[in-house]
Amino acid sequence: MRVLFIGQYLLLLALYLVMGTAKQPQQVVGDYNDVLMHFAGYLVAGVSVSIAFARQTIWLRFFQLFCFSTLVEIVQYTLPWRSFELKDIAANTVGILLGLLLWQLAEWVLVKAGVKVTRDG
Repeated sequence: MRVLFIGQYLLLLALYLVMGTAKQPQQVVGDYNDVLMHFAGYLVAGVSVSIAFARQTIWLRFFQLFCFSTLVEIVQYTLPWRSFELKDIAANTVGILLGLLLWQLAEWVLVKAGVKVTRDG
């Protein structure tokens, strides 16, 4: 089961990398609010990394996603059809933090409800 969790997380990161470097991403995802999409995408990633790597500390999970999202923005800087945006990094960061906190809250609720929460994977 752990392999599936890690696989879904890596697939999500691969999708973000492809979308983050695509020449015309609006043709793939539509013309939505860019900042909202960054926030929502990394909120999902915050939950995803928590499922895949439950034994890692919350700070390590945050650092992993923050570095990945920043790296994607740096790669975009080198692509003539993309641009580096600090607001995207900010939206990613807020999304990551909220996703991680939502996962922590879900674990807390489950423990309070008497459900055994395992971090064995």
